[in-house]
Amino acid sequence: MEEFIKILTDQIRCVKARQGIAQEISNHILDQAEAYEQAGLEHDKALERAVQEMGDPVEIGISMDRIHRPQINWKMLLVTFILSIAGLVCMTPMFGVSYVISRQLIFTFVGFGVIVAVCLMDYSALGRIGIAAGIVLTIVFTIGKRYYFQTINGRTPAMSILVYLYVPVFAGILYQLRKKGLSAVVLAVGIVGLTFVLAMHFSSSLMVAGNIFFCMIILLVAAIVKGMFGNNKKYMIRLIGIVVTSLTAFFGWLLWTNKDSYRVQRLIAFFNRIKYQDAEGYYYRVIQEALHNSKWIGTGNSTYFENYYFPGLTEGELLPLAVIYWFGFIAGVILLALLAGFILCAINIVRRQKNQLGALVSLACFLVLVVNCVEGILISVGLFPVTTAAIPFLTRGGSTALVYAVLIGLLLSVHRREKILTQEAI
Repeated sequence: MEEFIKILTDQIRCVKARQGIAQEISNHILDQAEAYEQAGLEHDKALERAVQEMGDPVEIGISMDRIHRPQINWKMLLVTFILSIAGLVCMTPMFGVSYVISRQLIFTFVGFGVIVAVCLMDYSALGRIGIAAGIVLTIVFTIGKRYYFQTINGRTPAMSILVYLYVPVFAGILYQLRKKGLSAVVLAVGIVGLTFVLAMHFSSSLMVAGNIFFCMIILLVAAIVKGMFGNNKKYMIRLIGIVVTSLTAFFGWLLWTNKDSYRVQRLIAFFNRIKYQDAEGYYYRVIQEALHNSKWIGTGNSTYFENYYFPGLTEGELLPLAVIYWFGFIAGVILLALLAGFILCAINIVRRQKNQLGALVSLACFLVLVVNCVEGILISVGLFPVTTAAIPFLTRGGSTALVYAVLIGLLLSVHRREKILTQEAI
């Protein structure tokens, strides 16, 4: 049997796939040999017959080589390229041709390089270095916030997107904690809480920290459902529910006792737009004015929007709204369709994963992308409180391009090794 498996696996060019395939073939042969033994054959003869019935190991190996090899998701790469070009076009009226060509175009090209590099890497390394990667990220963020990244009005814009890298790292941490029972779940909850505090410290944005908390909780629940921490799933999920409910109640109490804070006033203005339209709620007046005066094709005719909105435009939180105003509703619909196609490609990658680490890493990347995408679009049409939102492909800046390039690269890396990595190989 050993010689048969060696000849078979020698035909498979992808070394990473050989271990899992060898285990699969071995199990199949042993199961068949056991059936022959139960029928009355001796062990050696049963094993010999089971091997013979497998057929030619060279042909089987060549056939498996065609299946178990790296694969590129060209559809997602194409949609990514189209959205990147569309993003540059959409940014031009808002930030100017000189900025787009001299900076954002460079960020886009570098981002594609990062996507390719991460795609070619072995994402399964996260399952071995998750905790170490989290520590390194924290050290880098601490140094960056203190010495490198610019702080504006108490907020560090670059950090508001960089901290999302904690989410895929957490997927690796969960994989490292697998098979360790309830204690691992408790430790994971503690890591989620610590990450929330760190994200809040680095980004100075409650919404960003909240988004990361949400993504991590979803990842933890997914890991529990997959049985990574044992069979007592209901008890573990109830524990997560108690933690989330308690924290929600705590922050609700904090907001209630700090009604005069700027964040609370902005939230109140979202629900009382008319009353606060000349104060914290003026953004919603701008959004309504822009949508009301936009056309199906071409630029809208709102002096109010142009005078009040663009001087306050920073990284592009309301860029979808600006696209509708400057290019028309049809352009906005096309842009939404492209984003939807991109998200569907990501969903398909998540759905097809069979090994636990691939499922967690792809889900982590998907959650970050979809949360910021949906949140940004809802903000742009006035259906969500105006806050920090880095929309994929539509938010300028090198940090944004880098983070989304890493996330997209990880998704492509997971897909590329989908038919290579088995649970045993990881």
